[in-house]
Amino acid sequence: MSKFAKELEGDDSEDEDAVVIGAEDVAQTSQPSLNPIQNKGNDGIPLSEAEKELLREELLKTEDEISTLKQVLVARQKHAGELKRKLGLSPFSELSQDINRSVKVVTDTEAFQKTAEVTAAAADTVKEKWQDMRNSSLFKSFESKLGTAYNQAKMAASTSIDHLAGAARGQSQAGTPVAEEAKPMP
Repeated sequence: MSKFAKELEGDDSEDEDAVVIGAEDVAQTSQPSLNPIQNKGNDGIPLSEAEKELLREELLKTEDEISTLKQVLVARQKHAGELKRKLGLSPFSELSQDINRSVKVVTDTEAFQKTAEVTAAAADTVKEKWQDMRNSSLFKSFESKLGTAYNQAKMAASTSIDHLAGAARGQSQAGTPVAEEAKPMP
């Protein structure tokens, strides 16, 4: 922790808005407080005013330590961000690296390997059964009948469309007077 405090004190040139923490503050926070009356009051015995005051002081010190640690963490995160920026690491590249690592971890598991083997075997079985079915006389008969029905439907649709188009052309020529067709539109 003191190493980080020294780094923060010496690195004033780059971070104008960075919080500077003195080595004394860090030294105070790194030493755990051994207060003999920390556990009093939990057993139902009322605390004296002096004990309450000591607990309040301990609480203030603890809150100050938390605040200091938060400041150090923010400064370290900012420094890490600057290093990543200098190295050209973007959040997107970090995310893609994390995803690739996660996929590799999953694919390297024994469960995944077994599942892949079972899936490949099932796919081979389905492929074999499909080929057997396609080679059966029932399927060939069905395929032939379906092809014939499709061709007949296509021919009927084509004939109907030709018939309707011819009828529409005949009505439009017979129902329109020649004099109206010759008039130009205003």
